[in-house]
Amino acid sequence: MFDAARSVPTRRDPFAPLLESTRAEMMRRHVREGMATHSVPTAGAPQPLTVFDDGRTRINLGTNNYLGLAGDPQVVEAAVAALRQYGTSSAGSRILNGTTRLHLTLERELAEHHGTEDAVLTSAGVNANVAVLSTIGAPGDVLLVDAHAHASLHAAAAASRGTVLRFTHNSVASLERRLGRLDPEAGAVVVVDGVYSMSGESAPLAAIAGLCGRFSARLVVDEAHGLGVLGANGRGAAEAAGVLDRVDAVTVAFSKSLASVGGAVLTSRAVADGIRASAMPYIFSAANAPAEVAAALAALRVLRREPERMQRLRDNGDLLRRVLSECGAPPLPGKGAVIAVRTGEDEATRSAWAAAHEAGVYTNAVSYPAVPRGHGVLRLAVMATHTEEQLRRAGELVAAAVRGVRSPELAGATAGSAMAGSAMA
Repeated sequence: MFDAARSVPTRRDPFAPLLESTRAEMMRRHVREGMATHSVPTAGAPQPLTVFDDGRTRINLGTNNYLGLAGDPQVVEAAVAALRQYGTSSAGSRILNGTTRLHLTLERELAEHHGTEDAVLTSAGVNANVAVLSTIGAPGDVLLVDAHAHASLHAAAAASRGTVLRFTHNSVASLERRLGRLDPEAGAVVVVDGVYSMSGESAPLAAIAGLCGRFSARLVVDEAHGLGVLGANGRGAAEAAGVLDRVDAVTVAFSKSLASVGGAVLTSRAVADGIRASAMPYIFSAANAPAEVAAALAALRVLRREPERMQRLRDNGDLLRRVLSECGAPPLPGKGAVIAVRTGEDEATRSAWAAAHEAGVYTNAVSYPAVPRGHGVLRLAVMATHTEEQLRRAGELVAAAVRGVRSPELAGATAGSAMAGSAMA
């Protein structure tokens, strides 16, 4: 299109996808109506009973503070000590001035904990995925990513030089077909979540690892929601499945069980050296703030020293699942700290969230595009520090909120149905 008066082309506005986003307008409408489920401000630490910005205290089922360590005195004091010694910022990347003895110690102890040769810290769990996936693969190689894997895994894979293919969520048959059709000389990498963050499902890692061995494919597992939750030693879904030694790279996020911010890639020393030499999140990003590193290190040590926390977490998850089922709102199948209760359409999800919120329980409302249209859920997350009384009360209130908005077809569905088990993103 040409504007003669200006004598220059009239360009399309490249910001239009942001300025005209229907999703953004919907979120603004929810704010205007006082029904916004996103970015709810808190006024205190993410504890079982959390003070929110409106002055009310609610049972908190919407935090990833799985081991309850985000406000633990041991972790807080470690962060304070680091803050006093090193200041508020690393003020540089790891390859310049951003490395402290804390960074090196956390890398060593993470590797020891997982039984890998090395670990590479990144400023976020998302960046751990970018660090490893963007630097692997050559033209002609293929990265096969579970269709419902975390968005950062898909974005990171797209940044590699290889071709990205999706396979059907948690379908070993779909993955096998994909692998069987590849050029036998092409490199292949399979990428999955150990625990899927919105549904709480675990990947069938034993079968997936078997396929990777059969087809000579590498395996990358994101254990953001498995670390400190699953496995005899809290190493995640791969340990629980007995295949940790068959995983080529594990990524973790510190913002869950390790009560901090940051992430890491756990892998061989040679791969770690390659990441340090070529990954943008390592070379061109400021290093993790020392207080964050100290908090994660202290939390890791608590995890290793107090395994009873993991058992309490698992017992709490079993209890909440049982209460929800008894109260008519059976959750989707899962074994981790994440528990998803189906709500259906977006409006039903929003209404259920609001009802639970008003009743005194904070949850996460999950709707499209985080899940397929019509398959919304209330996402609940338990902590090791929740009491039985808190979980029973919260389960009853959440179930009542969900029952009040469920459509007839959802009301009759069971958590074990094939549709429920495969619908999540």
